[in-house]
Amino acid sequence: MKILTAAQMGEVDRLTSERFHVPSILLMENAGRSFCEELTRSLPGIAEKRIRVLCGRGNNGGDGFVVARHLALAGATPRIALMADPAALGGDALVNYEIVRAMGLPIEVFPAPSEAAAMLEKGPLPDVIVDALFGTGLSKPIGADFRPVLEWVARAAAHAFVASVDIPSGLMADRGEVPGPAVRADLTVTFSALKPALVLPPAADLAGRVVVAPIGSPPALFDHPDYLLDLVDEALVRRVLPARPREGHKGSFGHVHVVAGSRGKSGAALMAGLGALRAGAGLVTLWLPEGTLPGAAGRFPELMTEPLPETSAGTFDRSGLDRVLARLGDADALVLGPGMTTESAARQLARELTERSPVPVVLDADGINAFALSETPPRNRNAEPVILTPHPGEMARLGGTSVAEVQRDRLGTARQYARAHRCHVILKGFQTVIAAPGGGLFLNPTGNPGMATGGTGDVLAGMAGRFAAAWHLAGPGAGDIAPWIAAAVYLHGLAGDLAVEEKGMESLVATDLLSALPGAFGRVLGR
Repeated sequence: MKILTAAQMGEVDRLTSERFHVPSILLMENAGRSFCEELTRSLPGIAEKRIRVLCGRGNNGGDGFVVARHLALAGATPRIALMADPAALGGDALVNYEIVRAMGLPIEVFPAPSEAAAMLEKGPLPDVIVDALFGTGLSKPIGADFRPVLEWVARAAAHAFVASVDIPSGLMADRGEVPGPAVRADLTVTFSALKPALVLPPAADLAGRVVVAPIGSPPALFDHPDYLLDLVDEALVRRVLPARPREGHKGSFGHVHVVAGSRGKSGAALMAGLGALRAGAGLVTLWLPEGTLPGAAGRFPELMTEPLPETSAGTFDRSGLDRVLARLGDADALVLGPGMTTESAARQLARELTERSPVPVVLDADGINAFALSETPPRNRNAEPVILTPHPGEMARLGGTSVAEVQRDRLGTARQYARAHRCHVILKGFQTVIAAPGGGLFLNPTGNPGMATGGTGDVLAGMAGRFAAAWHLAGPGAGDIAPWIAAAVYLHGLAGDLAVEEKGMESLVATDLLSALPGAFGRVLGR
């Protein structure tokens, strides 16, 4: 689902009219009608409720006039408060103002918005407030003239249901910050596409339930190569999830190899392997230091295991490199790093496998740390995708920066590293970011704080490996791998959300996600 800036959304609206001959007033009509329909669904019996429609002088106010008209046609009696001189209205907003005036709808005009709050305070307390004051064009914090109005909305919200048109007034469409006074909505109906402020906190926390309403712009307009930010959703997962035909066999669904573990950390390898299997891989082979193999082999009979030479510390020795590379000719993806440690030999093995692998590489944990502050970035000589799954601390080490700087601009940090090093980045955390080398970004909405426990990242690494294997099997026509790994992230978070419903956040452990994955797939596939 596309996330567009204010400028990009304006361009879509302009081209809808210029290229496809859809009049702008029809877009406004569709916006107001769609908003009214969603509001009516949210509040049964709305015709009996006291409704205040707050309108500004721009197109957002014009949308508000359309909303008021459709509410009146549905039997309600909305009262409009226009926070502008009608002489300042123009274009489509003016047309719709003249319509509601001709219909005889109650309209109170406040050329000085600061005077409106006193009147609103004296009037009967509304059941519903429609916020159509400012739209996506707001470029600075709301000033002192509108502050009393927003303060009244905040007080009235203790009783009233607040619904914002396109974006809560006071937010800037392109920013996650809250720059000043802003409406806190129960419902926001936005048009055509999401805006950054509706998905990035803390601004997104003011939007309530967000509904995207199409208003008539052709889908082709959203495929512009410069529109690089998407919200991962179920439709994307279904689009890339490989079919399982009746004639399929285990080789049809990918063979994932996992090089992971060390003395005392074989559990990381097991969880990565099980993550790949539960995500649909046909085969998974675990490569473990030979000393850890007896304790791990056979614990899960579905996982195949192979030993590699180890150092005296119980970590991988580089001498196993050629053996793994020889077997990767039959693989579809390589997961590298969980529980490997950062011993010198293990780091060297990780770097060389990344460089020489003939299949996509998913680097997790110590696979990532092998490249921290390295002069050699994580690249593959065979032009296979390299996918990094850092948490903020690992991302900071990769970029030679601080965790605070990473968290201050998660989207920018992930995009910059992916572009600079021609790799894919899964920057984990709240709203995990998936960045592609070409600048594309996906933002994941699933997951919860209960997943902040050891091992959940290992499960994700295995799942990413399975989807990377599916991409590899799909062949040259599969396009960029980013949507495929974004699907893995979405399902991983959804499994966490389902597990929390049963276990609670405090008691959640990583293996609970494995048990919840069948339900996550079922939810996406409508089973």
